[in-house]
Order: sequence, then structure tokens, then C-alpha cells
Amino acid sequence: MSDTLEVALLVRGTDVPAWQASAVEAMLARTDAEVSHVVRSTGSVAGSDGGLDHYLDRVREYPLWTPVGAAFRFTDRPPYRRPREVGDIAGLGGPETLAVEPDPAPDFGNVLPDHAVETVGEADVAIRFGFGILKGDVLDAPDHGVLSFHHGDLRKYRGMPSGFWEYLHDEDTAGVTLQRLSETLDGGAIVAYEPVDIAEAPTWPAVRRRLFSVSDDVLVKGVRNVSRGVEPRSPDDLGDLYSLPEGGDVLKYVVKEGKGRVRQVVE
Repeated sequence: MSDTLEVALLVRGTDVPAWQASAVEAMLARTDAEVSHVVRSTGSVAGSDGGLDHYLDRVREYPLWTPVGAAFRFTDRPPYRRPREVGDIAGLGGPETLAVEPDPAPDFGNVLPDHAVETVGEADVAIRFGFGILKGDVLDAPDHGVLSFHHGDLRKYRGMPSGFWEYLHDEDTAGVTLQRLSETLDGGAIVAYEPVDIAEAPTWPAVRRRLFSVSDDVLVKGVRNVSRGVEPRSPDDLGDLYSLPEGGDVLKYVVKEGKGRVRQVVE
């Protein structure tokens, strides 16, 4: 491996959410890493959150949460979620680009075709921003594996939605984890971690803003750790695996969120 850490970005398409673009820009500006490859998804990805069929499936499975989640998604679009073109990322240079359609894994998640695995393996490390739950040979293709964000402390809260359960449970602290992916869902070794104070965050969107705002620092710290040969540490314990809320948890959220928004207006 050369002194420069070669990074493969795995992205959802030709654009990425602004927080991802910002994190990559911070990595390029503050570390010795360079983006050598960009692998982007084409077609539909299992586990994505778009399309009418997907929405109808959610309605059937989570009848109370689906309209609440849809309202959050489409009415509260903060700057960190707005799309940015991958090609506009500052300092990106001219990486090799590959567009691929992933295959569904035998149980759940997605696997990359062999030629994509070979491409990713040419880099020293990969950073997953797309392709849903990624499994298979690609996880071990680069020397330092595939890194992925978990906007939460996976030792306490795994699953989704980001920051929701910490907010609902009145936690004072959440965190952002950069992990080396394994076949265990949200169970990869920790490459970098940053605690985040959410004690006074009045709403779930406020919690999420705080979590995503530290993404730059977490990626920079993680890439520096990889460059220096710091071994990722396996979590001593894994938190409960959460999913979308149902029943009373939805009602509790609606009440708590309403009070928080009133508090924001008053303050």
C-alpha cells in the first residue's frame, strides 16, 4: 500500500445527500486519502425507500407509522439531506467510475457482482454510502474492508430510524459510529465513534441534525485510524435491534414531537 490511502466510494447513484458529500470533502481536505474508485448503483436496490409498491408495503406492515414517517420525510427536508452531484465533490479528482446493479442476497440485503467486487478490491478501503444492506465477498475485498456510518451508538441502539429511539426514550446522549461492515447487521467492528449531546434537543429532527452534523469529523477520524493501522475494536455488547415504531410508540412520538415543536415556537 502506498502512503496515500486509496478509497472506493459506494454511492446510490449520480448524486448523494449533502452530508455524505461534505464528509468526503472533509476526508479529502484533512487526511492523505484519495478517492480512487466510485461505484454507483443503477436500477432499484432491495431495501430502498422509494416507489409506490414500497410505500404500500409499509402501509400494510406499519399502518400507524407510515403516514407519520411520510410527513416527516417530505415536509422536513433539512440541508444535510438535499442531493449533491457526486462529480461536484471538491477534491474528488478523476476516480475510476463503475455503474452496477446489485443482486439480492440469499436471505436479505444486496451483493455486488464479481466485477464490482474486483474493482472495489483495488482500493485500500471502501466507504459505503449506497447499496442498502451490503453483504458478500465485497466486505473483505479491500485490505481494510468496507466502512459504513451508523448514526447511533450500536452498543445501545441498532437498526432504525436514526436517532428516533434515543429521542423517544429521553436519552441525554446518542452518538455516531463508523464501523467496518460484517455479516452481522449493525455489528461491525468500530473504526471511529463520536458521542453527541441530545439532552436539550426538542424534536426528532433536531436530534438528527446534531447526529449528522458530526459526520465529517467521524469520517476523518476513522480514515486517519485506518491510515495509522489502528485496529477496529469489536463492540463488547450490541444494543437491541430496533425497527420502525408501531402502536403506542407512534402515539407517544406524536405527542412528544408536538410538545417539542410548541417549545421551539415559544422559545
